[in-house]
Amino acid sequence: MWDYDVLVLGAGPSGSTLARLVADKGFKVALVEKKSIVGLPLQCAGLVSWKIKKVNILPDKFIINKVKGAIIHSPSEHTIKISKDNVEAYVIDRISYDQYLAEKAVSSGAELLKNKKVTKIDHNKGEITINNEDKLSAPILVNAMGFKPNQRGFLARQYLIEFNDTRMNPEFLDLKINADISPGFLWRIPLSETMTRIGFFSKSRKPWSFLVKFIKTFSTQFKILEKYQGNIPEANPNKKLYKGRCILIGDAASQVKPTTGGGLVMGFKAAKIAAETIEEALDKEDPSLLKKYDEKYHEIYGNEIKNQLRVQKTFKLLDNKGLDHLILKIKEKNLENIISEYGDMDKQTPLIQEFLKRGLIQSMIPSFIWNKVTRLWK
Repeated sequence: MWDYDVLVLGAGPSGSTLARLVADKGFKVALVEKKSIVGLPLQCAGLVSWKIKKVNILPDKFIINKVKGAIIHSPSEHTIKISKDNVEAYVIDRISYDQYLAEKAVSSGAELLKNKKVTKIDHNKGEITINNEDKLSAPILVNAMGFKPNQRGFLARQYLIEFNDTRMNPEFLDLKINADISPGFLWRIPLSETMTRIGFFSKSRKPWSFLVKFIKTFSTQFKILEKYQGNIPEANPNKKLYKGRCILIGDAASQVKPTTGGGLVMGFKAAKIAAETIEEALDKEDPSLLKKYDEKYHEIYGNEIKNQLRVQKTFKLLDNKGLDHLILKIKEKNLENIISEYGDMDKQTPLIQEFLKRGLIQSMIPSFIWNKVTRLWK
């Protein structure tokens, strides 16, 4: 009756990882990809937490650089430095890594179907239509097709830059906060002493020239090698992750961190939960068990996403003077050490709790918006 046991729609990192995990369990899996070449075009900054190696395979050959900390710039160029003793993040070759994950899925037995655009999904029948013509079916469907045009989210723009007259410490990235693009930010992610990725994400559709101004704060002598553009979904802690015989994963499920827009570690953890749930649903021939995936994922990430959304909304309340005030207060009270100790790219609740416990947030926020901030944190 069924063409496959599981149809995974989209060969991005989360979809390919889930396809591999399910195929490893002995099920017949198809990985349906609309593109002819997996991973193209590049649409992300390629910065991931070191914890990625705890949740998925990451061969060292895909790691371009290792980062230990960040320099955070206020709108008026006041700065604080956050540093870790060990590597906090990897800068990776996302195109090659995405392709590697798809190849690993195929090695585990999944069938990769390229140039197959899914034009219709029947969640209840377990049936998809490809290119408005052909049909495939499976008792379990996985929507891993990424960001959709009708999805709420942020625009991300990025240049690959080579500096001609300056060298920078490749162990530190730069982040700049600015009310013009809040709650997004600008970034400089180093690949080497002279090569870097510089970009921003925001709901504001700022022109590319806005980014060039940021580049010139580092040097006026640079070469633009490439430019990329993509979309980051808006995090939603209440999003339902299943419908009928279908589950959502990755960007399609809005599985991103609100404060940074990153989602690989979350997506890979979700893939493990989903694989276990799918195995049970197939063994018991009961697609209603897919709700367990939704429940387990939200149990792990629900509160963390809500807390990060509070941080995001707090930043949105601040104008550039307020953002300057925030950075100056952190510097004045020597809070960089606390941020360095408790800060974490993936799990930010411990740092938030530490600030609340020490009563530090009120001293960092301008008094005239304090009442609005307290309402966010009730």
